[in-house]
Amino acid sequence: MAAQAVKRMRLFGMAAALLLFWNGNGAYAETTKERILREGRIVVGIHNRAPWGFRDEKTGEPAGWHPDILKAAFADLGVKNLQFQVTEFGALIPGLLAGRFDAVASGLSITPDRCKQVAFGAPDLQAPDAAIVLAGNPKKIHGYGDIAAREDIVMGAGRGSVVTTNAVAAGVPNSRMLLFPDIESNLSALRAGRIDTALMASPTVIGLLAGRGAGGLERVAPFDVGKAHTNFAAIAFRKEDIDLRTTYDEQLAKLKATDAFASIMKKYGFGDQEAVPPGIATTDLCNRQQ
Repeated sequence: MAAQAVKRMRLFGMAAALLLFWNGNGAYAETTKERILREGRIVVGIHNRAPWGFRDEKTGEPAGWHPDILKAAFADLGVKNLQFQVTEFGALIPGLLAGRFDAVASGLSITPDRCKQVAFGAPDLQAPDAAIVLAGNPKKIHGYGDIAAREDIVMGAGRGSVVTTNAVAAGVPNSRMLLFPDIESNLSALRAGRIDTALMASPTVIGLLAGRGAGGLERVAPFDVGKAHTNFAAIAFRKEDIDLRTTYDEQLAKLKATDAFASIMKKYGFGDQEAVPPGIATTDLCNRQQ
């Protein structure tokens, strides 16, 4: 009996060794990827804005381009439960780093500065800067050059958004740039005449003008961004969760080859202008000159 007990204990120890990962302090440390796969659940940070990541009013579930992509990419791994934390756009990366969620699935563009903080997945959408103005474009704004050159033009943008970097690079002074915590505040300022144009990523503009409450507004077409970089959006993970990011990239590559990916693009009104050209890689975007 004693021999059998010892044998059982040895088998138990071997099984435990296979199941457990020990960190430098000798304590069990399950990785984020392991937990997500075990639970079939991932917590995502969103800023509640169509088409990126938002709460569906009918179902209460997370919806939008990035939540849909994330869910479709992980579906065959059994990760079908997306839980979300809503925060303002500028708090998405701090929230991720603080562990409030496992990924940001809400329209972050890949930039060198952000790459220093987070691990981006592969780019999934092209998102050039776009401008919204009052119907008729009263001040005839057609590019960053117009905003920079005319002292009577004030632009609005989201706090922490990439368009602010591009605007400054084009010569727009900070004194003629108002920053807002959310899109509602930005558009309210436009309607009230506090700003003359609201700058956002083109997919955001597509979503806004396709929704309710867009009356009296229009997209500037064309809008000349000058030498500004074209932005590419991606889902972001913590740097210590590289294994999770790698798994996601593998799943995303498979997804892009299916009709499901094309259907998601169509669902949110995206076309060739928003498709990522071949050869665009996260590493290159992280290392490019700003």
